Amino acid sequence: MIFIGDDLKKKIIKKIILILGPTGILIIVGLFVLVACLFTFNFFGTTVTDGYIEGNAEYAERYISVVRKNVKEGKGYVSLSRILYFYLANDKLTFDEIYTDNLDPELKQERTITDVCSREKYKKLYVCSAKEIANSGQIDTIQNKPLVLPIDSSKFTITSYFKEERVIYGKANVHSAWDFAAGAQTEVKSACAGKVVTVSFPYSSNTPNPNDGAGGNHIKVQCEGEDDLSILYAHLFPNSSKVKVGDIVTQGQILAGVGTTGNSTGNHLHFQVSRDGNVVDAMSLVDFSGGKSYSSPTINNNIPNVGGYTNRADCYAHWNDTIRRPVNGVIVDECASLPY
Repeated sequence: MIFIGDDLKKKIIKKIILILGPTGILIIVGLFVLVACLFTFNFFGTTVTDGYIEGNAEYAERYISVVRKNVKEGKGYVSLSRILYFYLANDKLTFDEIYTDNLDPELKQERTITDVCSREKYKKLYVCSAKEIANSGQIDTIQNKPLVLPIDSSKFTITSYFKEERVIYGKANVHSAWDFAAGAQTEVKSACAGKVVTVSFPYSSNTPNPNDGAGGNHIKVQCEGEDDLSILYAHLFPNSSKVKVGDIVTQGQILAGVGTTGNSTGNHLHFQVSRDGNVVDAMSLVDFSGGKSYSSPTINNNIPNVGGYTNRADCYAHWNDTIRRPVNGVIVDECASLPY
C-alpha cells in the first residue's frame, strides 16, 4: 500500500487546478450540484416509501391492465410496489412477466421476496442482495388474508388502484382506496364480518356531485377480529341500503348497490380499508384462494344444505354457532350459500 504525504497531496491538487483552470473547476462543481438536484427531484427513478410510490402515474396504465386481468380471472393480487421493485432493477422485464413470477398459483397471493429472489431470473439483480431485501419493506412471510371481494370479480372492472396519483374533475389527488366500476345497483357485499357503524344516504338521485368530499352515499363496517380493520363502501345507489347502524353483518352479506353519488365519474364502488385509523391497501388483505368459503354438506337427494336446512330462510331462522363457524378466525355465513 502506498501512502501519500500531505505536502505531495497539496502539490497534486495545485497541479490539477492549474491544468483545469477556473472554468474546469466551475464545471466540476456544477456537475456535483446538478446530480444532487436530479436525485432530489427523483430524476433517476421512482421512490417507493411506505407503500406509496412517488411518480406512479407513469405506470398506471400498465399496472391497471395487468392487475385487472389477474383479479378478473381470480388468480390473485400483486402490488405495484413489488412490480416496480424488480422493474426498476431491470426494465427489460414486463409487468405481466413480473406479476406472474411473483404470484403463488396455489395460495393465490404474493410470493415472499426471498422466494422470488432465489429464482434464476432474479437472483443476480442487485435488489436481491441480502442487504437490499432487508431494507426493501417487501413481504417475506405468508400473509393472512381476512377479507373477500365486495363484488363478484366477474361483475366489476378495476379503474383505480390504492395510492394512485390521478386527476379527478381537474384536481390532483392520491387515491385512498380501490375503485371497482360496475353496473348501477350491482350488489355490494360485506368484505368482512362485523358491525355497521355508519349508514349515510343523503342523495336520492344517482348523479355525481364533484363538490362532495364524503364519498356520496356510503356505509362503514367495523370488522371483527384483532386487526382493527374498518371498511368504507362509497358512492352507493340511492335507497339501496340493506342495513342500519348497529347491525351485525356476516362476511358476504349484501349491504347495498353500486352507484355514482358524490364525487364520482360513473357507477363504481370506492372500496377503502383502514387499520387503526390509517388507510391500507385493501387488495393486499383479500383472500383469492377460496379459503373464506367451504362446501356445504349434502343430503341424500344431493340438495345443498347447512345444518340440515336447504334454504336461507330456514337456515337463518335456526342461526347458531354450528352454522356460524369461524374459518381462519373469520366468521363465515354458510346460509348465504343456499337458495332462497
